[in-house]
Amino acid sequence: MKVDVYLIPNELSEERLKERIAVVVDVLRASTTICAALGAGAREVIPADSIAGAIQLASILSRETTLLCGEREGKLIEGFDLGNSPFQYTPTMVKGKTLIFGSTNGSPTIVKTRQAHRALIAGFVNLGVVVHSLAQAKEPVDILCAGRLEQFAIEDAVCAGMILVELQRKTGKELELNDGAKAAVILAEKYRDSIPDVVANSFHGRYLSQIGMEADLPFCADLNRLPLLPVYSDGRITISH
Repeated sequence: MKVDVYLIPNELSEERLKERIAVVVDVLRASTTICAALGAGAREVIPADSIAGAIQLASILSRETTLLCGEREGKLIEGFDLGNSPFQYTPTMVKGKTLIFGSTNGSPTIVKTRQAHRALIAGFVNLGVVVHSLAQAKEPVDILCAGRLEQFAIEDAVCAGMILVELQRKTGKELELNDGAKAAVILAEKYRDSIPDVVANSFHGRYLSQIGMEADLPFCADLNRLPLLPVYSDGRITISH
């Protein structure tokens, strides 16, 4: 199986993803929050690659069944219903709702995978389910790390590397990796037993702590906490059953 990892999303084009499986990793926090939202009963999550795009989409959908969600600089956007903390996405808030989701890094990266044969959302919280799905794949795989402001984010790279380590163990087959994937595996092997520390001490983890979001960090680092598989198709993210 051929698996490439892109440590920042602008390393590849949308066109390349045709006939490939794309996996988007944004540990802090889009991947985690999307899993939390769907796990809490949200009907679907629609990623928007800009605030303007999110607001425009909300204007044509029923506000009774739609929530505007997202953040800029880690904080709730003025006029939006929910931010990007997984703790906000409770059944009381989101069950049965359509969520329009516009985060700084994760949402644009997800939208970039719209031409992929299949697009999955991955974090530490659902890593095992993602590995199980990829183990059955016949197509080549591209893992896109959302990063932070188009820069490298160690928590995403470690998560991508752990997907590869577990995938190779599950399939028992040698994976064909690009240099980004090899680097991710090295990081995963070094840090796999200290995920909470990696998340908390990452650049973005420290920033979230500074703005009062430190409670999100252990949640985002909790391996297999939310064993569900979000799939992005036709502009919407839903749970694969």
